[in-house]
Amino acid sequence: MSGHNALLKRVSNDQIGEFIMEEIRKKDAGIRGENRLMQKLGELKMAVPMKLFSNVSLALGEWKVQIDCLVVTNCCLIVLESKNYSDNLYVDEETEDFYKITRAGEEISLPNPYFQLMNHIRFVRTFFGKDFPDVQVAGAVIMTAKSSRIRKKPPHYPFYQLEGMNDKVIQFYNHFKAYKLSSSALQLIEQKLRADQTPFTYPPLCEHYHISPNEIITGVECPACGVLGMKRIATTWKCMVCMKSDRYAHVSTVNDYFSLIKKEITNKEFRRFCGVESKYAASRMLNSMDLEAHGSGPSRYFTQKKI
Repeated sequence: MSGHNALLKRVSNDQIGEFIMEEIRKKDAGIRGENRLMQKLGELKMAVPMKLFSNVSLALGEWKVQIDCLVVTNCCLIVLESKNYSDNLYVDEETEDFYKITRAGEEISLPNPYFQLMNHIRFVRTFFGKDFPDVQVAGAVIMTAKSSRIRKKPPHYPFYQLEGMNDKVIQFYNHFKAYKLSSSALQLIEQKLRADQTPFTYPPLCEHYHISPNEIITGVECPACGVLGMKRIATTWKCMVCMKSDRYAHVSTVNDYFSLIKKEITNKEFRRFCGVESKYAASRMLNSMDLEAHGSGPSRYFTQKKI
């Protein structure tokens, strides 16, 4: 969430700022929903081999997925997607439009999570299918908001509320219990899951939200009072508001640049974003940071080191 908070602080357009505040609220609610899902699964006591994997990020070439929770048992894999949608939820059986109607009677269209779930189920089947051709995969969308009510959906849509999730997991298991995996196969699946996790990389937020970089307020942020626009004096940064000094205040500002603008930064871009006049001072600061350098001369640029 630090990138979104940086965007909220630096965006100059009030309308965009309101939109970002709503995005932060949604993401916070989504995280709370995922935590509730995992907590509820923790109450599931089954006398069978079972492992829970949260925030599963996997890739097959350009096909990348991020699965909220993958339940691994000795007879099937269960994909669970957490959705923190509130109010009354409906799916139009003819058009498959997914929407909610608020308490005020407003109808709001939403992305249909059924298609995301089916994509993730297909991915898991493909991902494990070569080594384990008989592996069975099921899945469900779990509505984690306490105020959500599923009012209308096609019969084949596996949409459930959080309270009934554990019973559905048991039903999935019982449905596939004839397809037992050996203990060695189960161990190999768990090892592959851990070994092949690939961090999900998001594009810079300006690109993601189609915001012009010209809407972003530049300047080094004061770590003491949060004001943007510290001045470079000799070898340190000084805040003209609270008068605090900090030699390394530019570090978090460069991280903001990576989160918001671009995944790589040149000396020129550093000077513009941080408010530094000397390209030699900028070069020293960039070289002293824990960054990956690429190229040389005018084309030299820096990126964050891969974890």
